[in-house]
Amino acid sequence: MKAIAERFERFLRTRSLRLTKQRAEILRVIYGTHKHVTADQLFDMLQKSDHARDLKISRATVYRTLALLTEGGFVTALDLGRDTGTLYEHTLGHKHHDHMICLECGRIIEFTDDRLESVQDEAIARHGFVATSHRLNVFGTCERCVKKADGAAKDGGAGAAG
Repeated sequence: MKAIAERFERFLRTRSLRLTKQRAEILRVIYGTHKHVTADQLFDMLQKSDHARDLKISRATVYRTLALLTEGGFVTALDLGRDTGTLYEHTLGHKHHDHMICLECGRIIEFTDDRLESVQDEAIARHGFVATSHRLNVFGTCERCVKKADGAAKDGGAGAAG
């Protein structure tokens, strides 16, 4: 964590900013969870943190710091395109992965597939493109929600016949 904080501090200096205690605590808390969180969820986590309680971290500070963390590549923003809002996850120390996002329940399934990575690498090379990062988000319906909908359809059909 110390190396990540030092890297964030160097990034902030390039923007003529400094690593305040509030920014450091936001970094610590987001890197302390392995969940995808909204800015508001992160704010709530900070309010419950013994370290953050004395720092009086505002919601605006959380939003501004998340923007800086995203810009610097310390977190990834995952826009679900719905009322849920943007979710954030820390990136450093994480193996690259992609997401399947259920539009019914909001469940996020992380996955990796070497075949997909290989096809992407081939396409990148074929076009002479120099990639710095990529992400794949697949939107749809998870297995649980499909089964739930199938069960409801069967129950509904049986009830209509009676």
